[in-house]
Amino acid sequence: MSLIAKYPYIITDLDGTITRKDFTISDKTYEALRMYQLASDYKLILASGRLDLMTKEYADKLQIKMPIISCNGALIRDSITHEILFQRTLDQHIALAILTAGVNQGLNPVIYTANMIYGPEKADRIQMVLNYNKTATKPEYQIEVDTTSDFVELVRQNKIHPLKILFSFDSPEKLAKIKKITDKFSEHLECVFSQKDLYDIQALNISKGSAFKILCDIKGYNPIQFISYGDNHNDIKLAQSVGYPVAMGNGVSELKEIAKEVTLDINADGVAYHVINKVLVPDDLSQLFIEVKNKKWD
Repeated sequence: MSLIAKYPYIITDLDGTITRKDFTISDKTYEALRMYQLASDYKLILASGRLDLMTKEYADKLQIKMPIISCNGALIRDSITHEILFQRTLDQHIALAILTAGVNQGLNPVIYTANMIYGPEKADRIQMVLNYNKTATKPEYQIEVDTTSDFVELVRQNKIHPLKILFSFDSPEKLAKIKKITDKFSEHLECVFSQKDLYDIQALNISKGSAFKILCDIKGYNPIQFISYGDNHNDIKLAQSVGYPVAMGNGVSELKEIAKEVTLDINADGVAYHVINKVLVPDDLSQLFIEVKNKKWD
């Protein structure tokens, strides 16, 4: 029996799951998720370590109608009305201490707030955002980013409220420096790897899993009716909260151990493969394919 009968909802991670290193989603994955959208009456949810303002292109092209979980669960926003349904920011004094130390040690921290990304232009994540903005196919897809403001001072003055602080690292030594800063506040923080070279810092007890439970309470969803797709450590608590967790072939071993299935890796369009072959009803595929091709998606 196709999974959609028992699990009509899908909640998916972005980077490393459906979004490639260049911030793009393959045509095959778009097509499969669009077929799912039509079959499920638009029950697809995005749950990302990114700020939701970084998902506008995907939300548009997939016609997302469900709320979006972002910043590893620190923010839930309605994708249609843009109303914030839930947010949990970092303690101001802790955020200030981490940012000050990060800047002083040349670690190039990046801040996600509900309305803006802040960071130095030389930060790896900021560079990826700036490069994406240059190639965005619509002006409204561009990501709001501020590389000039003194974000440490803005936090000091309580003018901005970080949902997440992000550090990228390219060596064990650099990661050790980052952890030395954050370990001082470990009792007040949730720290997790969102990618193999990204270390994310949120308020304590914030995760995609905790935000998913909050969203289910707000909207009355049954968490058991969800399939999840993910690849990294920040997807584990979400996978533990749904009825049918699926890990990517390129996923971390800890996620694969708790998944009901492991699909192909992202380079082989693992989510598309699983949606087409396991989720959707085989007899419906031909008609769904035609409907997807005939519908305007952006």
